Amino acid sequence: MTTQTLERAIGLIRILASAGADGRRLVELQQASGLTKPTVHRILDTLKQEGMVEQLDETRRYRLGQELAVLGWSANRTVYDLKELAAEEMAAVAAKTGDTSFLAIRSGMDTVCIDRQTGDYPVKAFTVEVGTRRPLGIAATGVALLAALPPEESAVVLEAIKARLGSFPNASVRQIREAMERARTAGYALSEGLMLKEVRGVAVVIRDGADRPIAAIGTAAINDRLRNSRIPEIVKILRMHASHIQQRIVTAESGTGTGSVRQFRGAAARKKGSTKSK
Repeated sequence: MTTQTLERAIGLIRILASAGADGRRLVELQQASGLTKPTVHRILDTLKQEGMVEQLDETRRYRLGQELAVLGWSANRTVYDLKELAAEEMAAVAAKTGDTSFLAIRSGMDTVCIDRQTGDYPVKAFTVEVGTRRPLGIAATGVALLAALPPEESAVVLEAIKARLGSFPNASVRQIREAMERARTAGYALSEGLMLKEVRGVAVVIRDGADRPIAAIGTAAINDRLRNSRIPEIVKILRMHASHIQQRIVTAESGTGTGSVRQFRGAAARKKGSTKSK
C-alpha cells in the first residue's frame, strides 16, 4: 500500500466516523472525499476485508467496523484520561449554566467530542454525541480550536474542510472564517447556527503548560436562552473552569499527577508535525 493510498483510506475512515451508525452511501463517500468511484470502492473493499468497515445488507451503506473499536480499546487511553481530568469542571459548567457542556479535542482537520454533561434546564441542546467527529470550525468548540491556530495553519484547515461542508448546510467557509476572526478578537468563540439554526454555542480554548491549544470547553443552548446579554456570564464561567483544567494539566505535566496529559501533548505534537509535513 502506497502512502497516498494509506492517506486516502484514513480520510475515508474519518468521513465514516462523522456519519454515525447509519453510515454513508458510496456516492456520498465519493463526493466527500473527492476521489473517483473506482478508487473509493477499491479502498472500501480492502477495509471491509480487514474488518475496519462494514456494509449494511439492507441499505448497502458503509459504516465503521468492529475491528476499529477493538483497536480503539487497545490504544493508549490518553483521551479518556483528559476527559477524566476535566470531568469535575465539565459538571460544574453544566450545573452553573443549566445547559449542556462539551469538551472537544483536535484530531487532524476535525474536532472530536470526548465528553458531554447536561444541565437542569428542561430544553437540551444535544448538538453532538460523545465520539462525534466534525470538521474544525463546526460548532463553538471547533471555532475556538481553529481560532487558536496560527493564521497560516488555520488557512490550510479551511481549504481542507471546504469539500466536506456539504453535510453542514448552515455553514460555509466564509461563515467559519468570520466566526474564527471574531473569536481571535474576543478571546472566545461564538457559534450561531453553524450546526443547527435554533442553537447557539460559546467556547474557550484549553491550553497546556507550554501555552499550546489542546482542547476546548463550551456550552450550547437554544437561541432564546443564550441571548447576547447572557454571553459575558457564560464566558466568565467557561474561562474559570478552563483555567482550572489547565492547572491540572500543568500538574500532570510536572510529574506530580497522572502523567497522562504529558502523553496526550506528545501525541498532539506528533499529529501536528505530520500535518505540516504533507
